[in-house]
Amino acid sequence: MISALIPNHNSEQLLVHSLSALVSASAEGILKEVIIADAGSADDSQLVADTSGARWISTTNSNGSSLLPAAQNCKRSDWVLLIQPGMMLQPGWQNEASIFIERAHRTRSPDNLIGLFLSATEEFGNLAQIKQRLLTLKHRLMKTSCTQLPILVQRSHLLRTLNQMPDEALLAQLQQILRTSRIHWLNTKVTYHSVAK
Repeated sequence: MISALIPNHNSEQLLVHSLSALVSASAEGILKEVIIADAGSADDSQLVADTSGARWISTTNSNGSSLLPAAQNCKRSDWVLLIQPGMMLQPGWQNEASIFIERAHRTRSPDNLIGLFLSATEEFGNLAQIKQRLLTLKHRLMKTSCTQLPILVQRSHLLRTLNQMPDEALLAQLQQILRTSRIHWLNTKVTYHSVAK
């Protein structure tokens, strides 16, 4: 049902967090494959990918990482979850994703309909909550600001968009995907786990 695609560059420790949040969906058979689109990492990211059973695809070009070769290798599913290293989806995310996908098929929605997961903070206090609300408002008002959020997108729409700009930088590619899509906000939250210092 879903292939996960993770753009990566020297994100060994962050990959561990993101991959661990995908295990239950894989065990349930909802997540069919995980592909790491690497942009020339010099750390042990490939070892992390190999250990987790993810496929490793080098996608370096002159402008940075291109998602196109990796997206072309997402062949086991019609839907792709684009997720950044360090992003951890809340437990049970796959249930809402499945319902969203089934509803999109049932209603014959255009293939540019995407699901976006809202971010949440793990910090305590009023200031942290205010900052989170402002960030959520920004994401809802400016969809191209959502490049760090996990995106659930149909493979056909993803490939069509990336084929129009195969050599652009990762940020430009993600912004174009968002720009050409209709967004449905999912209720499941995502948190970002940084590298401990």
